[in-house]
Amino acid sequence: MQTIGERLEEARKRKGISIREAAEATKIRSDYLQKFEANSFDLDLPPLYIKGFVRSYARFLELDADRLLQEFAGAFAGDAKPARRETREVYGRVDFSEPPARATAAATEEQAEPSAPESRPQIDQALLLKWGVLGGGVLLAVLLIILVISLLSSRSDDTPARPRAGTGAGTPSVQADPAQTLTLTAIDATRVKVVQDFDSKVLFNGALARGETRSLPKMGAVLITVEDRTKIRVEVNGKHYDIPPLQGGNYGRFSLD
Repeated sequence: MQTIGERLEEARKRKGISIREAAEATKIRSDYLQKFEANSFDLDLPPLYIKGFVRSYARFLELDADRLLQEFAGAFAGDAKPARRETREVYGRVDFSEPPARATAAATEEQAEPSAPESRPQIDQALLLKWGVLGGGVLLAVLLIILVISLLSSRSDDTPARPRAGTGAGTPSVQADPAQTLTLTAIDATRVKVVQDFDSKVLFNGALARGETRSLPKMGAVLITVEDRTKIRVEVNGKHYDIPPLQGGNYGRFSLD
């Protein structure tokens, strides 16, 4: 009758793989697998680990793992732990010359003596932690107050409006200039875009048919983009405005105060 190791070795060879390949596939050390196939299970491992390795290896080799473990338990049940039991018994039979009552009292005194001084560091650590948290909260509150004061002061410094280019140091031109009416008249079909300069508001963006007129209220300067400056007539409060030459020829953008 074949041993467990012989059955493992035969199944591995039947699969056509080496010990190293089996070890890589099962994640079990190759020297363990070699001992298993040599029917040597005396490893410096707990029996539970050895059974687990044998089960994994048997399943990998497509053997009946439960049956193999039953045979393993019957053949090697008494080989793993006798030495360990005898060691425990030897240690358990050590005879202490001191009577049990005296030894128990001495142990109780040894356990009681260090407990008193150990409680002080714990109390000190709790107090230090409490004061540390309190101090951190106070510091954080002070920093927040300083931050709020600095923000308020910076806002008050930035209150005066910055004068725009082309205007005096006083009030911006948007507040000084009265509302005006911009009139666009298409001499021929064309497209026009009008944007208010101070707030980038689009007043008009679209096509004008030939002869169509569009009146727009404006505050201050505007930026006008024309498709063809020869096809549009511009008036401000009924006064004609000559469109200046543009960089793109007839197409381009110009500013109108």
